[in-house]
Amino acid sequence: MTTVTNSYRVWIKAPVETVFTYVSDLSRHPEWSGGRLEVQALSSDPIAVGKQYVSHGDVANQKDRPNQVRVIEYLPPTRFAFIAKDPDFGNVPHTFTFTSKDGGTLLERTVAVTLSPARAFLFRVLIRPLLGKPLMDKALSKLKGKLEEHTS
Repeated sequence: MTTVTNSYRVWIKAPVETVFTYVSDLSRHPEWSGGRLEVQALSSDPIAVGKQYVSHGDVANQKDRPNQVRVIEYLPPTRFAFIAKDPDFGNVPHTFTFTSKDGGTLLERTVAVTLSPARAFLFRVLIRPLLGKPLMDKALSKLKGKLEEHTS
């Protein structure tokens, strides 16, 4: 098996605490997702390591794809991570790092997926450049716009 890791960055003109609070609230991810997404917390507990959610979204040609989601890292205001249990890809960690930079926040999102060598090759050559990167760029652009409109 091969782990494929993708990292994406965006600079947001907003305080790091504001960006962290917004991004670590998984129930708000549909507001800036690159596609259709629903996220529901399984409890009313505050965000913390171990908090669980269920998500449903559209990925490529699959509609209403379910994922079980669990927070695995919560270190305000610098790091937040969750793991999504995907029906096809298993456990997919998503890690966000938040750095104060130039009067705003540099946000980096890293996503890792473990695939067979053949699927990893196809993912790197076709899926990431044609689907993955454009969707993530769209999502991060939308996130940037939402946060900057509320802090202007």
